[in-house]
Amino acid sequence: MADKNSKKITLFQLIAISIAFYGSIRNVPTVASAGWEAIFFMIGAGVLFAIPISLIAAELATGWPEEGGPQVWVNVAMGEKWAFVTAWLLWIQMMVGTQMGAAAFGSVLSYAIGKPELAHNNLYIFIIIIVTYWTVTFLNFKGKVGKWVNTLGSIVGICIPFLILSLLGIWYFIKHGNINLGPLNFNTAIPNITELSKLSFFAGICFIFAGLEIASVQANNIDNPKKNYPKAVFISVGAMVIFNLIAGLTEANAIPDGKIQLANITQPFQVYFNELGIPWMTNVIGIMICIGLFAQMSAWVLGPSEAMIKVAEEGNLPTIFQKRNKDGIPITFVLIQAIAISLLASLFIIVPQINTGYFMVLILTTILYSVVYLFIILAVVILRYKKPEVKRAFNIPGGKIGMWITSTLAFIGVILIIIVSLIPSNDVPKSAHFEYVLFQILATLICIVTPIIIFKFKKPSWKKN
Repeated sequence: MADKNSKKITLFQLIAISIAFYGSIRNVPTVASAGWEAIFFMIGAGVLFAIPISLIAAELATGWPEEGGPQVWVNVAMGEKWAFVTAWLLWIQMMVGTQMGAAAFGSVLSYAIGKPELAHNNLYIFIIIIVTYWTVTFLNFKGKVGKWVNTLGSIVGICIPFLILSLLGIWYFIKHGNINLGPLNFNTAIPNITELSKLSFFAGICFIFAGLEIASVQANNIDNPKKNYPKAVFISVGAMVIFNLIAGLTEANAIPDGKIQLANITQPFQVYFNELGIPWMTNVIGIMICIGLFAQMSAWVLGPSEAMIKVAEEGNLPTIFQKRNKDGIPITFVLIQAIAISLLASLFIIVPQINTGYFMVLILTTILYSVVYLFIILAVVILRYKKPEVKRAFNIPGGKIGMWITSTLAFIGVILIIIVSLIPSNDVPKSAHFEYVLFQILATLICIVTPIIIFKFKKPSWKKN
């Protein structure tokens, strides 16, 4: 018992862990693009997504703490087939997310080397994605690059730039006043529902918090989870809402509406540092952010592959997918995702506008992850009735009524995300609206149906002894 208590984490540590999972400077341009409406969207994202999903995941994680998270919860609630689909979708969306990270890396790198015009060169972005991802892939063939590398990358490439961006944004606002945001009133803060394209930003802002369910695995390791876990949820979500609003709104004030580049993280830094007379600092910040993005990509290479090889070893995929190298790396999955990311990178050549390609891939990731969240929501409801005897260190407050309210809020939020994700935003040219919707629907259906077909035709010989 003493040993267990020594491993307990503090409330502050849990808050820090939660923020680390979903804190990213890459989301700031999305917040900025919404202007004052970002306040409405951020509050809505907290009420309809971040808080209920966190509470749901905590109950599931403390009841079924086995490694695997969502796929374990879905397996107990709905069976092996849907657990396989869950693992598959998480693997696919992580590949897409990694591709976006590599694209952002290319955009930031162009500023770091003093060649900003390359950020708008589709061929350059394509080449950078290929080179960068295959580099981190080969590095991970010898195991993880190292926790210290990822930690250092997060501090240097995420935390410090985020803090600098927020402080510079406040300074710029104090110096120049409100020059691009316009007045804050009911009309500017509340979205006009007749302009449905604007609601697409709601999906992007909600997914600032995507991944927060991963932090729920620590719920068993905190003292008094019934009291402290909800505190950690509300504090971490509140902190991310505040910091993203500060950084996003000040960027929207510094950059005119319609000029914000979603794929260019360094754009506001350039404005601020030019104003300060130290434009070379944009290069420095660009290098720092590149370090953070590289570390994130390194961490993402193995995570989804390690989850998928467990599914494969359970007999859901042929034995070729169960291969590991001498260091235990799931080499088949690692290579497959590298090839898939290379193919996805071709979007930056096929789609005329780089922002359009980035946005299309971003929204596909959002839809796939949303389907996983629907499975998680269903799992918590089913298991309340199917496995009431299982002890949870944390239960959603309010008994079954509280569980139903929380699940309903989360369900409404996720369904709304999916619906608005299918509505082309202003970042998609009108001439590409049909292709946009067709891409999202077909890609989502293919990703869901593929594992179902594989599961239907799986063979007993596939199961690892």
